[in-house]
Amino acid sequence: MSEESIKLPRTDIAPEQREKVSHGDIFLPVNSYHCIVPDTYTELSLHWHEEMEITLIREGVSDYRVGQDFFRASAGDLILVPPMTLHSAMELPGEGMVSDSLVFHLDYLGASEQDLSASDYLRPLLGGQMEMPVRICQDDPHYGEIREAFLAALACFTGKERFYELRLKGLLIDLIYRLFASGYVKPRETGGRDSAKRQQMKEVLRFIGDHYRERMTVADLASYIGFSESYFMAFFKQNVGMSCVKYINEFRVGKAAEELESTDRPVMEIALDQGFENVSYFNLQFRRRFGMTPREFRACSR
Repeated sequence: MSEESIKLPRTDIAPEQREKVSHGDIFLPVNSYHCIVPDTYTELSLHWHEEMEITLIREGVSDYRVGQDFFRASAGDLILVPPMTLHSAMELPGEGMVSDSLVFHLDYLGASEQDLSASDYLRPLLGGQMEMPVRICQDDPHYGEIREAFLAALACFTGKERFYELRLKGLLIDLIYRLFASGYVKPRETGGRDSAKRQQMKEVLRFIGDHYRERMTVADLASYIGFSESYFMAFFKQNVGMSCVKYINEFRVGKAAEELESTDRPVMEIALDQGFENVSYFNLQFRRRFGMTPREFRACSR
């Protein structure tokens, strides 16, 4: 295999290739991994996950695939894996490799919030509207500051000093900021017409944020920006990374979780106040999002 990047035909992600491992938990969706090849693995099979992943090769070499790229990573390389991107790694015969990785969900940094940082940067990164190199090498511009930002976040997470959760969020946001500011992450090239449509999508997300407590349908939202219902559903999923119904449910559930943490209001009252029409459906959506019932969530968060 050549050490240069080789472009492969696009392979769409499949549900069966989704990684089954949980990276952190609902309260802190972050984890780190120290890998020593071949002890940790000889082949990391092709998989994807919703989280972003950044890896620093400490020693040795290994063959990687990220998205459509095959390449040979060596000591010092930083490997960037965007959310929901197929990737794999393989041992080279007779060679070893040592790496450290951080895997973190962009929701932890506020991707699901209704502010400019979320709508202009984090959600497009989560939904695949941003592009980035799969590898940053030591001779690349800004390599040093990206590496130091990564190491600072890694040390904070693994050290777990008092209040580290607050500092970790800031360090990860700083890392993402540096990737944007240095030009490593940028919007995929699109025409002016696409930009106008993305602006319309922003208006829809803002509308949902303002009216999520009210009854709304996909047809209502499609009509709001002048799209057909079928086109709107496809466009929403392409830009946000999930269906419109799922986004609304997750938005409402997220707001309900905040209420469960900060108040003693009854679960039924919270569910109805956040726009759910019955508690059974709310409980189902809550369990899908957090893996536990609202009452269990309230108990764990206190």
